[in-house]
Amino acid sequence: MLFIIFVFAACGVFETREAEPPDQGGSALFQQPDRPEVVILNLQNAIQNMNTVNYMRSINEESFEFIPSSLASDSNPDVWVNWSNEDENIYFNNMRAATQNLSGHSLQIQNQQRTTLPDGDERITADYVLTVNHNRPPQVLPSVAQGRFLMDITQGDDGLWSISGWTDESAGSEITWSDFKAVFIRE
Repeated sequence: MLFIIFVFAACGVFETREAEPPDQGGSALFQQPDRPEVVILNLQNAIQNMNTVNYMRSINEESFEFIPSSLASDSNPDVWVNWSNEDENIYFNNMRAATQNLSGHSLQIQNQQRTTLPDGDERITADYVLTVNHNRPPQVLPSVAQGRFLMDITQGDDGLWSISGWTDESAGSEITWSDFKAVFIRE
């Protein structure tokens, strides 16, 4: 019996373990963004899996500007003052928390167009349908937003691409991606 106690003690069974970092949305596919279109694919995967780390890897760390849809800007003007990477991280983390144990999230993209800008950046313009199944009442925030985005995607010194500019447009829809950001930044 004493032998068994010594074996367990030697194996470290009774030692304190390091705490694991908090869940950031589970594992999800992330591809090396060596082309602008891969950034959009990574964004879609991050939303599908509600993965904050991969979502933020798609946003340029050094230079990022978000311009909300005009309806969201008029409804929540104070929210958009000095919107930053930190705001993106907070909104997405809060949104992820509101989707706990729910699935079916997606970012569908149609009519995608790509333009090379004079500074070498790429602009991807597309219509989107964003579906996020969250625990908020539908009268506060529906689970589907629609609109059009213009994303300026910049290549870094390391050759990898990320979103440096993002303009959201309503394209006739009342609820846009900007409305999701406005609701979840306040959580």
